[in-house]
Amino acid sequence: MQLAVWPAARRGRDYSFAIVWGAVLAGGLALSEPLPSFEVAPYLSFAPTAPAEAAPQASALPELYAAPEVLAFVRHEMSEPDDMVYRSPREQAWAHGRFAAPGNAVRRQVQLRTITPKTADELAGFFRRASYSLGDIRQGEAVPPIRLEKIPSDITSKDGNERKALFITALLPVILEVNQHILADREQLMYLREKFRTRPASVTTIERIWLEELAERYDTPFDNLDELLRRVDIVPPSMAIAQGGVESGWGSSPAARGNSLFGQLQVVGRSGTAPQPFANLGEATAAYIANLNTHRAYVAFRTARAALRERGEALDGYQLIGALLRYSELGTDYVRFVRQIMRENDLADFDKARLSIY
Repeated sequence: MQLAVWPAARRGRDYSFAIVWGAVLAGGLALSEPLPSFEVAPYLSFAPTAPAEAAPQASALPELYAAPEVLAFVRHEMSEPDDMVYRSPREQAWAHGRFAAPGNAVRRQVQLRTITPKTADELAGFFRRASYSLGDIRQGEAVPPIRLEKIPSDITSKDGNERKALFITALLPVILEVNQHILADREQLMYLREKFRTRPASVTTIERIWLEELAERYDTPFDNLDELLRRVDIVPPSMAIAQGGVESGWGSSPAARGNSLFGQLQVVGRSGTAPQPFANLGEATAAYIANLNTHRAYVAFRTARAALRERGEALDGYQLIGALLRYSELGTDYVRFVRQIMRENDLADFDKARLSIY
């Protein structure tokens, strides 16, 4: 599973904020902010249209009701020093740092309403009252701006299909919110990249500071704007939902109690690991996307995504998941299984979803 470590040396940069902010105020400028294993097998797929796979051979994906130990998705080897990319909760939230995109970022940021239902029934009731259903979203309706903080622990009491529907309904607006922040940064980055190319003398101090902060968060040199643009991009909702469902048993796993839906791990003691807890689902989702956007193991994913952008094509989660061979020790079998989940549940329908402004 993913491991995350944010270099402690960077925290010293936080002290520069007060100095920069004072200089900004003195100059009459202003910043603008946009708006080890557990039993997951019984929960991985509940679609009635396709039977479970046969018992695994040496290189085949394990059967859905196989022994739980064969379904442990462990990310990389602990010996790799940069497999761990820890970020503080402040830095993880929406992948935004000290400076948000300056005022000329054009993307409107939809503000979400936070909800904290205690039970799965309460969550389902809230969705009904909000007239929020996956069927409507598939037909092109906008996603209500609702941010769930935590999956109710009694979601395990629901049968497979109901549990899965609740999970998808709850996670979709969270993914869309994280993506909208990334897209605002991406638009601003594209604007500044062009500005550097055509009229570099007009780049302001604030814009340079913002770019430096963005490059730091995405772990790439400040002067390599093309590489930075490959990293500052979204993850299709179909892909994020499928991986979250697989890694957390549709919100039923013990790790999900700590909002760890995507398999992130933290180091415990000298050599042990445990699920990385997060304050809320948004923080967990932002950390998952940030890992895909920065870790060296996912260069192929970022390259494939950039190629789609260059050709003017929509980001295809079903295609892009094929570049995440190192996300799981199961390699191609993991990719095949996630694609099966995406097909059976028509998750591609949600790649065009958008947040309602109301």
